[in-house]
Amino acid sequence: METQRNTNMAAITALESQFSHICEVGGAPGLSLSVLIRGEVAYSKHFGFRDVNTQQAPDGDTTYFIGSLTKAMVTALVGIFVEEGKLEWTTRIASILPELEGTWDGRGSQITVVDLLSHRSGIARLDGLWLQRAGNILLSQSVGVRTWTSQPPVRDFRTDYLYNNFGYELVGRAIVKLSGKGLGENLKEKLFEPLGMSRTSTSDIPDNTNAAKAYFALDDASPSEVPIPTISDKTLMGPAGSVRSCTNDLTKFYRNFIHAANDQFARKATSTPGSPFKQLLRILRPHNQLTMISLREQSYALGWGRAELPAPLGAFNYNKYLVPAMPLVGQGAPSRVAVYHGGSMQGATSAVYLLPETETAVIALQNSTGICDPCDWISQLVIHTLSEADARGIDFEALATTAAKSGTMLAAKIEAALEERRKKDTKPLELKAYTGRYWNDIKSFHIDITVHDDDGGLYMRFQSMESETYKLRHYHDDSWVWNAPHNETAKQGRFQTRPWASYEVGFDCGAERSGAKSLQWKYDAELEAPGIFVLEEGSR
Repeated sequence: METQRNTNMAAITALESQFSHICEVGGAPGLSLSVLIRGEVAYSKHFGFRDVNTQQAPDGDTTYFIGSLTKAMVTALVGIFVEEGKLEWTTRIASILPELEGTWDGRGSQITVVDLLSHRSGIARLDGLWLQRAGNILLSQSVGVRTWTSQPPVRDFRTDYLYNNFGYELVGRAIVKLSGKGLGENLKEKLFEPLGMSRTSTSDIPDNTNAAKAYFALDDASPSEVPIPTISDKTLMGPAGSVRSCTNDLTKFYRNFIHAANDQFARKATSTPGSPFKQLLRILRPHNQLTMISLREQSYALGWGRAELPAPLGAFNYNKYLVPAMPLVGQGAPSRVAVYHGGSMQGATSAVYLLPETETAVIALQNSTGICDPCDWISQLVIHTLSEADARGIDFEALATTAAKSGTMLAAKIEAALEERRKKDTKPLELKAYTGRYWNDIKSFHIDITVHDDDGGLYMRFQSMESETYKLRHYHDDSWVWNAPHNETAKQGRFQTRPWASYEVGFDCGAERSGAKSLQWKYDAELEAPGIFVLEEGSR
């Protein structure tokens, strides 16, 4: 056993030059990587800087935002509540949150806890209305769910997969209501403290002098610092992505999780002595079908993706958008089930891959939104190597280089797509005709359109936040666009992967074109038609 452990350590250590190169080309100024094999830490290494300005290196206690890795923690908490008899997997969420009753033509009355945790509600995602620039959350907790319930169903119920952070927001609210305690307090009491995770929290850790800064990669892969995310258990989407943690803590979490999973599957039990994890047979079973990219299993459990190796991976990180096809990880090795997830917030990216049968975990945390996802490429490289596959079959450095090049071209592709659809030789009205405050139908989101005195240009501002101000450029007729080149978008701390249609804002000025009465914006690609924002009376 010790000989095999040493062999595995040597195999991973031999990959370090590739790790460094992938970080360099992908724009990851700092990255922490830990690997468990047979339930023990076999490798731990930290690359680059947690703070570029001060050149401080990360270590095992450096905290990063782990984004959607939070989801597996929330599902584990739900498992504890189910084991305690406080909740059922089939509980209708409207029975706890009555504001859901009757919404979406009755669908809201049927949606269960499992529907929300497995992304099968079929309701529009709405990310464009709550998440734009780094450091901002555009919707408050008080209006967030009401805003979501005003959105239409866009997929079939319980048959289609559509990733949706709001599902976890609702489950988190149910936990708070059932327990009378905050989400962070519940996670700390039932998971973090029992596992000895002293540097893991849903809010900023007081006096934390060892936290990674947040960066976006410019088109030359150099880092541009952006504001630290403000998401927490006190904001909207806390249950979907608010946890900050470190590799030292996460190795404790995933070690115990894998042990409990193997034990509960072997004994057909719902709990494991000495472990806080419960109900893992239900949590880890397939509940929804991921996009079909392989004949082998590609499913979504609860807070986890599942794939039968050999298979393409990376369903939750954005490398898949940047290469022609994801590699077949594990080709030539014995078939195994991989359980995995990715996470991102502006300026932070994460990935975890588990091979429960060999008690293997690969954890990668990165303090940037890169021009590709180095943490995911590196994690897949390690999994591929440890699966005893033919490592020569996949050139992960070449894949990262290709992905990074594609990542720098996303803004240009948006510009090209807009230009292709642009009508020529049209003129706008006098700019004042577009100004005013425009509201969505339930008055939870507003857009201010103003003319700036300094340059005479037309500007758009979300939710009265000065940092959410964007210059509009005339597109055609009464439509305007607000897309920007890669580096400008990166410095704003905005994701480059939003679709081209989300950058067009149209004004309805009527047949007489006497002045805009409403504004149209397709903030969600799944929507059949753009959202309509109506001019507030007297605001022009």
